[in-house]
Amino acid sequence: MPKKNNDTLKRVLIVSSGLVFLALMVVPTLGLWKNNNSNSPQGSQPGQEATIPTQKLQEMVKGYEKILEREPDNPTALQGLAQARLQLKDFIGAREPLEKLYQKYPKNLEVMLVLYGTRLQTQDVSGAKSLLEKLVKNYPQEPKFKEELTRLNQAIAAASKQQTPEPKK
Repeated sequence: MPKKNNDTLKRVLIVSSGLVFLALMVVPTLGLWKNNNSNSPQGSQPGQEATIPTQKLQEMVKGYEKILEREPDNPTALQGLAQARLQLKDFIGAREPLEKLYQKYPKNLEVMLVLYGTRLQTQDVSGAKSLLEKLVKNYPQEPKFKEELTRLNQAIAAASKQQTPEPKK
């Protein structure tokens, strides 16, 4: 019984550390996207995050989807669609435009970070790991990427140990 409690504790720690990393990476990135794509006539003050109502976000998603029907590779529409879906917590829906942006801009740090977080949220651990390995390779001066890769590898190892049945005596 103590082993199960220990395994549960490991899972909670792994998931929480992943979510903390995701929050530390995605929230500032979304802020950058918001500042770059701000179409509102009122200027936003630093540190003040505007919350967009769900209905407005859904309308934005429909608008971006219409643009992408005409121009499937429009980076602004792909970015806007991904951002709106992320704000709606539709991580699965946000993956497609993020994957297209990543194919188009494979060295864009913001796209890589947000895509990494979405892959984790959608349980694509191998995809997240490969993206994190590219981040470590492309940005060796950033120790946080290497640390996160180590944590992810530890989580994968712990999960695989949990799934491996113990031999009966």
